[in-house]
Amino acid sequence: MATELKGYRLILREYDPSHLLPLPDDPEGAYLDPHVGQVREPTYLGIWLGYELIGDCVMYNPESALNEVEFGIKIAPGYRDKGYGSEAAKILSDYCLSVLGFSRVYLKVLPYNDRAIRSYEKAGFNRCGKIVVDTIEFVKMERRN
Repeated sequence: MATELKGYRLILREYDPSHLLPLPDDPEGAYLDPHVGQVREPTYLGIWLGYELIGDCVMYNPESALNEVEFGIKIAPGYRDKGYGSEAAKILSDYCLSVLGFSRVYLKVLPYNDRAIRSYEKAGFNRCGKIVVDTIEFVKMERRN
């Protein structure tokens, strides 16, 4: 894994989450992005705009047999609706597909989180069904090579 991925405005840097201050309290984010399901082999990345941490993302649950990996992104309040989530999703999915060689990158998003769905579509993701995790129904989205 590269320790730093550069985009147009953002840099994604790998980090150990225990060594980084958490993002500001975000009731909306907790409501729209509940932590559910198993997380295996996570790789955490901070999303940096210059010297400001504006979010984080994680790649997890790589499946060698299926050649796919899951990921998720959080953007801090005050930085939403500016295209940062789309850019981060594009940077990370491009890296997963072209450098790491996965043939599929996927994620799950709540069906009423329209902002996130638009953001992922802007980054090249398509809806590919629904999934229920811990009794919560999600829209499943993917990007393929």
